[in-house]
Amino acid sequence: MQYFILLPLIGLVLSMFMKERAERGIAGIAIFTTGAHLVGLVFLTGFYLVSGGETLDIKLFTLYKEDSTEIFIDLFFDKITAVFAIVGGIIAFIVSAFSKYYIHRESGYKRYFNTLLLFYFAYSVVVFSGNFETLFMGWEFLGLSSFLLIAFYRDRYLPVKNALKTISLYRLSDVCLILALWMSHHLWHENITFIKLNDLALVTAHIEEHYYYAVFIVLMIVLAAAIKSAQFPFSSWLPRAMEGPTTSTAIFYGSLSVHIGVFLLLRTYVYWEAIFSVKAVIVGIGTLTAIVASLVARVQSSVKTQIAYSSIAQIGVMFIEVALGWHNLALVHFAGNSF
Repeated sequence: MQYFILLPLIGLVLSMFMKERAERGIAGIAIFTTGAHLVGLVFLTGFYLVSGGETLDIKLFTLYKEDSTEIFIDLFFDKITAVFAIVGGIIAFIVSAFSKYYIHRESGYKRYFNTLLLFYFAYSVVVFSGNFETLFMGWEFLGLSSFLLIAFYRDRYLPVKNALKTISLYRLSDVCLILALWMSHHLWHENITFIKLNDLALVTAHIEEHYYYAVFIVLMIVLAAAIKSAQFPFSSWLPRAMEGPTTSTAIFYGSLSVHIGVFLLLRTYVYWEAIFSVKAVIVGIGTLTAIVASLVARVQSSVKTQIAYSSIAQIGVMFIEVALGWHNLALVHFAGNSF
């Protein structure tokens, strides 16, 4: 599984050493990286299915350790990872191939592909993450690459202004995730992995003993997911994010980055499965967002903003599906909406 984290990173490093005007080489690295990544994903998913859907979990290496605390990088592969990774791989490959011609002779050609590979590296870290610490690292790089691509036309006023607005909300989302991570250490007294979180009996016992800790963690997770996926009342940043190149808008805010909130809810579902009030909040957020965004989309004058609000509405419905436990439907819905 290390291959899927290292490959985009190696592609990024190689791309950074290319000359500014070497368009064919820069685009070739991005296309080869995303293509090889996708082929590897197909093989891994095939292996996963043949082995009966057995969850894979690898503790990669330890970043920090003392008597009571250990922070380590953990990789995880299950059905949710498979769907998000393959959909991401296909879209990243298509966008990379199309961008070769679309961004031709732009002054920031190399910068665009470098940022695209940084994004794909971050996305891979998030979907393959096996604990909150690993997820947070990818989450941060996603925010950074989003900011850089919105402000791609940095000599214009609006792209830079809208990029700053977007990253301001992203920072709030990051703070919520940090608080969830911090309180999770207090609740579990360890760096809890997602494979351990799948043990419903263990999670239920801890929640019964430390109910308010668990509620705080879950509310922070829901808030982080709502901001990242532009749910009401944080929807305004997504149409503004359309200031970047159309190809980056497609991969970021039409398909992949904007669905990361749904991924976070799916990954942490066991945490809040037994807390009815949290489910009600998520259903409420999703319903309100779907209704408001659908109405707003109908009166937009540009196709980009129509797509933005349509995406927001669809993700609102996905929030409802996840809260109701219809996870297979949510995964199919994610794939359909992304494509």
